[in-house]
Amino acid sequence: MSHVTVVTPEHYNYGSMVIAGVLRDLGHHVEIRKGFEGVGSEVVFISLQSTIHLLRYREIINRMEGFRVVGGPVSIDPEMVFRYLDVDLVIQGEGEDKVEGVMELAAGRCRPEDVPGAAFRSGDGVFMNPTSPCPSMGRPLPLVPRDIGRENIRGASVYIETHRGCPGNCTFCQVPEFFGRNVRSRPVEDIVAEVREFRKSGARRFAISGGTGTLYGSSKFRGIDGEAFRTLLRGISEVTGRRNLTVPDIRVDMVNPEVLEAISEYTNGWVFYGIESGSRRILRRMKKGISPDQVVDAVELAREYGLKVAGSFIVGYPSEEEDDYRETLELADELMLDDYFVSIAEPLPGTELGEEVVDLPPEENPVFMKSENRRFESVAEERAFNLLLESYVFRSVPVPVTSQLLKSIFDEVRSQQEHIKTVTGMLQDIG
Repeated sequence: MSHVTVVTPEHYNYGSMVIAGVLRDLGHHVEIRKGFEGVGSEVVFISLQSTIHLLRYREIINRMEGFRVVGGPVSIDPEMVFRYLDVDLVIQGEGEDKVEGVMELAAGRCRPEDVPGAAFRSGDGVFMNPTSPCPSMGRPLPLVPRDIGRENIRGASVYIETHRGCPGNCTFCQVPEFFGRNVRSRPVEDIVAEVREFRKSGARRFAISGGTGTLYGSSKFRGIDGEAFRTLLRGISEVTGRRNLTVPDIRVDMVNPEVLEAISEYTNGWVFYGIESGSRRILRRMKKGISPDQVVDAVELAREYGLKVAGSFIVGYPSEEEDDYRETLELADELMLDDYFVSIAEPLPGTELGEEVVDLPPEENPVFMKSENRRFESVAEERAFNLLLESYVFRSVPVPVTSQLLKSIFDEVRSQQEHIKTVTGMLQDIG
């Protein structure tokens, strides 16, 4: 059997631990690493979450020895991966059912064409084998790193995957393209066993992954299975304790009293709504499928159950006008949330937004439109700064604005601006 390293650049992401668990159960000697320094083995699985990782870690990945396989969200565009990385294989989409085939290929016992979902260089181009969602949600226990307890990803040691797939149409989201539009839920007993394994290895705080948490157990997008969701939360919280469990991501049109009561009873009492915009026009452009009125109703309903509410907002979406932005400011002010997350619209490969920015003239893209305020590089950066700044005043318990906070906000939006400019350029190079 082979010596295999599974590596992630910045955090132990859940997918990498699942892949490592599959490799372990196949009998291979597996090491899971965070960071690329000193990585070297016969086979290296590289899990990359962000498009920017293709540039940030390009040199060190290209110097690695061994048979190198790339997976994770970046695999949605194999041609982009191969443009920046000199690797042997890209596994498109879900990977755990493809691991055995990859290892056979690495050992020289089959051809790249024989591995479903594999993308590889062929002549002057890239050949991509057909892929499909994993037929089963069954899997071995993940390989959990010994230092998992020191991880902090939005307040959690680890995000537990409870289901895959989303029938939504949000133009900025990769989930439907990556996992399909059918919701596939894992058995509660498997999830609880996995949580026990993480807990035993030192993980303390847990968050539910899978996009919209309340899709768990549902066969239809609008059909919330409140009983299945409640059973899920109860089972996990019996292991973690309610204070150590959160359901971070919920659509405002996918909550009801039964769901919110379960969150109140079995978690740390937070909900995180994807609000995105206060402009009806921009919400339609995003194909979000919600209205500002639904946002207000969902926030009010959550508070009836004593829950704290956080919300995400996206600014700088293509075609966003000043009036659209003002409507977002007004909604954010009206809601008086307990926490706010503000980001500039990021074009991801495999999304409608990613396709749109390829041909969008700079003068029509807020990320490249010059701000009248010389302090900011773009209109998008200025709007993100102002909304984030105002959010500290809008929230349920206002936060004093200090010079240190101002600097932190500016550094955050400047980092976002540079990141998204770079990603946009990468998409345009490919497109």
